Amino acid sequence: MSEQSQKRFIPPEKLDRLKQISIKARADILRMTKVADSGHPGGSMSSIDIFLVLYEFANVWPDNVRHPDRDRVVISHGHTSPGVYAALAAHGFHDIDEVIATFRLAGSKFEGHIERHLQGIEWTTGNLGQGLSAGCGFALAARLLRKDFLTFVAMSDAEQAKGQVGEARRFAKKYGLDNLTVIIDYNRLQISGWVNEVMPVNIRENYLADGWAVIEIDGHDYEEIHEALCEAVDDGQPTAIIARTVMGKGVSFMENNWEYHGRALTDEEFERAMKELEFDTDLSKWFELRKEFSKREFRVSLPAQESVFIKPGKPRTYGADVKTDNRSAFGKALADLGVENISAGGTSPIAVFDCDLATSVK
Repeated sequence: MSEQSQKRFIPPEKLDRLKQISIKARADILRMTKVADSGHPGGSMSSIDIFLVLYEFANVWPDNVRHPDRDRVVISHGHTSPGVYAALAAHGFHDIDEVIATFRLAGSKFEGHIERHLQGIEWTTGNLGQGLSAGCGFALAARLLRKDFLTFVAMSDAEQAKGQVGEARRFAKKYGLDNLTVIIDYNRLQISGWVNEVMPVNIRENYLADGWAVIEIDGHDYEEIHEALCEAVDDGQPTAIIARTVMGKGVSFMENNWEYHGRALTDEEFERAMKELEFDTDLSKWFELRKEFSKREFRVSLPAQESVFIKPGKPRTYGADVKTDNRSAFGKALADLGVENISAGGTSPIAVFDCDLATSVK
């Protein structure tokens, strides 16, 4: 086991504790979507075991959420916010009562799709298929900053059909982003039905074809999730973990039913579900809290940014007698900035991507 995985190793007793927490987390997912009468419980319940292990495994800390050496956890399928919030609350980032009471309430920080102003969230997500690109950016930044933090990207299976995901896979391989791990919730369902009927995608084969390592696991088996994460951070290459899951896992009538992708339970369904989970069905406490919160003036602020210092260097001045094109002048100025900031004086190295137009944009 490498130093990277040793730093994040989860003892068996903690994994057992997470298994117990997962039952309450599922109840919390159903509570918050019921109180809000909206949201995405199905995918949240298939992803919750992944989220619980991932936030325990990653080097992230609720008492120091902006630590520069923290791992970056990107949640690409941001509509599974109920699962993300339940997992973050279980790890001490948020008060679960506030989450349940204010989920999707106008002005609340606990929005229907996760936003980066929330503690524990690195990337604002809504449009599927963008998370891996963001993860590539974080992973490359670690290298440029000479830091050893890791990047984990949690994704859905359906979003693998997006073209941007393929571009990000190839980017990660080209730049050797061995500090990047993707874990895919493979529940085989999306909002319109079965994934292989809506838009067939050979997820495993696509990652292998683009040069990634692939690990396949049971996404509800805590030991398998943990072992896969340890293997992924040790194998010296970008790695995709395909976690086979069940939409609506934990409540019999919700399992493998795409209908619960994006709607809250009815009163009767909620009663049945909470009975199966062995939790109280009384929501009065949270409805009262919701009324109280709705009277407040919400002020959501972005997190404090990490310090960025770019040395501007010396400007190039062209006299009227000097003939040059705009893009050459721009290219020279950009190159000057790059040289200035790769030296000891700059704390923010500059990376430039040109879409294979280097000779044009200089």
